[in-house]
Amino acid sequence: MSLFPPLWLNGRVIRAILFDLDNTLYPASSGLDREIDRRMTMFTARYLGIPEKEAHVLRKTDARVYGTTLQWLIEVYGFHDIEEYILEVHPPNVSSFLSFNPKLPEMLSELPYPKAILTNSPLEHAERVLECLKVRSYFDSVLDIRFNQFRGKPYPEAYHRAISLLGAPIEEVLFVDDLPPYLTAFKALGGQPLLVDEEGKYTDVGIPSIPTVLDLPRYLEKILS
Repeated sequence: MSLFPPLWLNGRVIRAILFDLDNTLYPASSGLDREIDRRMTMFTARYLGIPEKEAHVLRKTDARVYGTTLQWLIEVYGFHDIEEYILEVHPPNVSSFLSFNPKLPEMLSELPYPKAILTNSPLEHAERVLECLKVRSYFDSVLDIRFNQFRGKPYPEAYHRAISLLGAPIEEVLFVDDLPPYLTAFKALGGQPLLVDEEGKYTDVGIPSIPTVLDLPRYLEKILS
């Protein structure tokens, strides 16, 4: 039995929920995303033949214009060995960083809306994470970076592809992510954004926020009340 009747948000009904994966379904404090970030910097440094400190700076400045480090390497440096990159930057041992929290599947099971994952990670990483968290069955689709032809968030076409699979207008989709630029892009298209901000880093981005994804039901209940 679902907890929520049809949900109205900002004068619009919500018919589906789109979730980010990394640092959204699991806590940012787990260290998994930091490990991925470290591996990306090492790969970039090796590929460009520069010190890791310089690679880190470039990734946090120039690469952000392109949404992902991979897209930046492709468009600016003509990088083409995509599968090598994917293999090297995503650790296979996600269970070393993540632990099962029964509250997560319990929370997802109580949300009576179609749910999907939209991630800039590859499918194999997403599947490992979802399996470790024991929540794969709660999502109708997992839309990864290959699905989006390596042009993921915040490119508009990434959101439109996801929305077309969910079968609801973008105005009626709630998108839950931990990065304001991705949510801002979704909002600009007419969607409903919700920020997961575990550390309270983003205080003035004009997007509603919750500390963890487990607070989503409380957020929805507040809207309904």
